[in-house]
Amino acid sequence: MHRIFAGMAILATFMILSEFALGLLTSHTGTPPNPKFLGLHLALGVLVGVYLCILHVMVMFHFIGSGKEMKEAIQILGGDSETVKKLRRMKMLVMPPATFAPVLVGAGVILGGGAHTKALGDWAWIHWALALGGLLMNLWALPIEYRCLVMNLELLREVDDKIKREIAPGLYHEG
Repeated sequence: MHRIFAGMAILATFMILSEFALGLLTSHTGTPPNPKFLGLHLALGVLVGVYLCILHVMVMFHFIGSGKEMKEAIQILGGDSETVKKLRRMKMLVMPPATFAPVLVGAGVILGGGAHTKALGDWAWIHWALALGGLLMNLWALPIEYRCLVMNLELLREVDDKIKREIAPGLYHEG
């Protein structure tokens, strides 16, 4: 999972930085903005928003699902409170940034439409603030999510090895 996520996170970082640069180009090419840049900025903005939501929600679902499975396995094997504590710590690290990163980007995308149509009036700076906040939040969230996915894999392997040793010792081979 962490390898797939790494590739997707690199692509997401490239996309969001490109979209931010395109937004700068769009706003500084004159009034009214260049239609080529504006159309591309609007289309890429929606694509980036959807892609980042999928990426972060995928991570949250992975942690919810794998955490549930590990907790159930630990209950069957006999409680291991240290593993449960590690799971909780990882969830507490991942869930806030994985929640707020797509929320900021999504709000920026939605209000980008309002900025473009002049519906925001003098409040178009909110689009810029949300876009910058979303960019920074994603640059902060993606490395945290990657590190926690790696730690989660290690924890999954520990629980899996414990299951093999205790429930099916004939299937367990060290190595």
